[in-house]
Amino acid sequence: MKDFFDDFEDDDDIFPRYEAECQGCDMWGLVDDIGLCEDCAEKLDRDMIRKRDWAYSASAFGCPENKLEDLRNEVIKRYGSKLELIAEDKPRKKKRKKNRRSRRKKK
Repeated sequence: MKDFFDDFEDDDDIFPRYEAECQGCDMWGLVDDIGLCEDCAEKLDRDMIRKRDWAYSASAFGCPENKLEDLRNEVIKRYGSKLELIAEDKPRKKKRKKNRRSRRKKK
């Protein structure tokens, strides 16, 4: 039985790369469908693994659920625990509520 993907030589035929500025490093060259060069795409994939965003990681695709933490530990062992491309999540500041007196004066 012929598969849809049999007509394509490699992934570049299905997901073509094109010449543009990388959204991660601002270097001009071949980028993928989300606008990242090969190096930045790898960094993003590792960041997704570090953050345990398994659904967004190409490397975690098809990985058994009981092996995902092993994958994360291997990435941290090889590349460190610091995020490479994604900005760290900053805790949000709590907004101060105005006291009742100031609300009453405005009325």
